Amino acid sequence: MIKEIAITDCMEGDIIAEDVVNCYGGILVARETVLNQYILGKLQRRGIYRIRVYEKRNYTKEKKADTYIQLKKSYKEDIIEVKKILCNLAVGKGLDIEKIADLSDRICGKINNAGDILMVLREEKGFDEYTYSHSLNVALYSMLIGKWLGLNYQEIKEAVVAGLLHDIGKTKIPTNILNKKEILTSEEFELIKKHTLYGYKIITKAGNFSENICEAVLSHHERMDGSGYPNGIWGDQISLLAKIVAVSDVYDAMTTDRVYKKKITPFKAFQIFQTLEVKNLDPLVMKTFLMNISPYYVGTNVLLNTGEIAKVAYIPPQCITEPVVCIGKNYIDCSSRKDIEILNMV
Repeated sequence: MIKEIAITDCMEGDIIAEDVVNCYGGILVARETVLNQYILGKLQRRGIYRIRVYEKRNYTKEKKADTYIQLKKSYKEDIIEVKKILCNLAVGKGLDIEKIADLSDRICGKINNAGDILMVLREEKGFDEYTYSHSLNVALYSMLIGKWLGLNYQEIKEAVVAGLLHDIGKTKIPTNILNKKEILTSEEFELIKKHTLYGYKIITKAGNFSENICEAVLSHHERMDGSGYPNGIWGDQISLLAKIVAVSDVYDAMTTDRVYKKKITPFKAFQIFQTLEVKNLDPLVMKTFLMNISPYYVGTNVLLNTGEIAKVAYIPPQCITEPVVCIGKNYIDCSSRKDIEILNMV
């Protein structure tokens, strides 16, 4: 439930239900942001007198903690299921369609727990078995993007399945190439690029997946400017589902440690997304993802290049790459302090 209340009646921990805008329509604070003293003070200084927030449910801290603990436990169990599915395929067994359907249903059941899901994903970025955790992470991010885009349940479920299976073709690639720490040779890279075709063949042969899912598995490395693979299609030739999986795939890869590359912070990832480096991703899907995921990083702890631990106090919607952080009662606006850099999440 949503209620409108006076800014003076708001409390730290309240969650904004609708974007708070200024008189020109510019977003001051994005929806889903958790209120703190810095944000409340900022809104009062901007002449904002009333905002819409979610009504607090009758959850105790213990119940909230239980929900998070259950999601974390479920996440690890789901990775085990993904591993079973992919390992069985790698040794010549067929796809377990029923297990995939059950797993996707279980994932979709978490759709209203975005905050807890993203917290689990942040904390589990060091999970050892990247191949399996990456497939699950892409499914979860794709589910959230589908929700934020306003897709219906069936479309969201297809996004989840496509995320789970997007790299299934890598079961046909030698692990010594997939896990190689050195720079790949051109021949090795060409072989890895074939995972999209291998994956497409695997799931079309299974015969139980929609055309949308098959197309997303085939085309999640296609790019808006035609520079992707395997077919070099571009723009609207790429399906929406493939565009969703592409954004999820790139973001998770950037923010997760891999054998050949260290992870970067979400804020650095936001910056890269907004530069020419990834303008070949669909702008609507990318913007929807960035504007909806960024508020969830308010309240997280970060390591600064000064060696200090700070807390993210505010993320300006117009500049999500440079948040306001606080150390004790001292607030630092990263957009005006170019000497301050966020090195890592804590």
